[in-house]
Amino acid sequence: MLVGIPLVAASCAKKPPADFQPDPGLVARITAIRIDAPPVACPGERIPTAYTAILDDGAELPFATSYDEDAPPDLHVVFLSRYSAQATALGGGDWASAPDALVSAVEGFRLRALLKAKPSVSAEVVVAPEYGCLDPELEFVGPPGRDGMAGGPGPNVTVRVGLVSSPFVERLIVAELTVEDAVPWYVLADAELVPPSDWLRVTALGGRGGRGAPGTQGVEGAPGAPGCPGGPGGAGGAGGDGEPGGDGGTGGHVSVIVPEEIPFLAGLVDARVAGGPGGHGGRAGVGGVGGPGGAAQGDPRRCSAGVKGPAGPDGRPGPEGRPGRPGPRPQVITVPAASVFGARPRVELQSLLTYDAGANR
Repeated sequence: MLVGIPLVAASCAKKPPADFQPDPGLVARITAIRIDAPPVACPGERIPTAYTAILDDGAELPFATSYDEDAPPDLHVVFLSRYSAQATALGGGDWASAPDALVSAVEGFRLRALLKAKPSVSAEVVVAPEYGCLDPELEFVGPPGRDGMAGGPGPNVTVRVGLVSSPFVERLIVAELTVEDAVPWYVLADAELVPPSDWLRVTALGGRGGRGAPGTQGVEGAPGAPGCPGGPGGAGGAGGDGEPGGDGGTGGHVSVIVPEEIPFLAGLVDARVAGGPGGHGGRAGVGGVGGPGGAAQGDPRRCSAGVKGPAGPDGRPGPEGRPGRPGPRPQVITVPAASVFGARPRVELQSLLTYDAGANR
């Protein structure tokens, strides 16, 4: 919750004018910049960051993140050029780390800043990735059914799991999830911090059945005959019953591919292939309104109009559809470690697979 507060404050802070520039005399005295950031960050999280100028006499002057036109700051973050391949610079000086965990797995979040008015003065800091924020429970659902029809089957999901090393984590679990033909998604974790089994829950759920058609509206009752007194109106027709909801779709299929040298990695995946829920039954049809009473004819002192007929009864809601059948049992496939992630893994993944912890000590 606290993470969201700086976002609001930054969005409301007044920006400096476009021609706001630092004093040249002050720029001449700046010899270095220090970047202060947390030591670790999780992919997709905001990285709160501060910047400080080091002057030629050792004094430190922070770069402001807000602007007051009555008392402009000597230095402001807009005087900095900031860039990173693993994060996006935000207006208030902070960074939005890339949500794709592979992007920062080898180099971390490498944050750079240089003084625009004096490009020779720059700084760099590396924020190490950690993976506690990544969701280990992922659910993929088949398409819902159309009106009263069965839901679609759950998707085919392939989970590839390997164990590698990185500059930041000695035993790093990498799970690649591919749903049908979509672009793969990656979940990473420190092997020392996850349970020995059922760490990654992957569900390939059948689609929900479609809602049943609603019951028909009851017809209005017939009008009463005119007379003295007028005849009563006819009763409204009964509302129709709702149609049954469609059945849930069949569960999908999950394949887990692990190195034959480390087959127990398959136990880290809790694969589920449940059928989809049945669709909601159709709404009950509303009973028709009663017919109007017949008009009075004759002496108005002794002749009255007929009474309105009673409303028809409402129909019954349709029953829910049946849950879908489970999909086939998850399949575990063991292959040589070099083949777990296929012949042409992503560039960032290839860097992880070829990283030699011993050679980089």
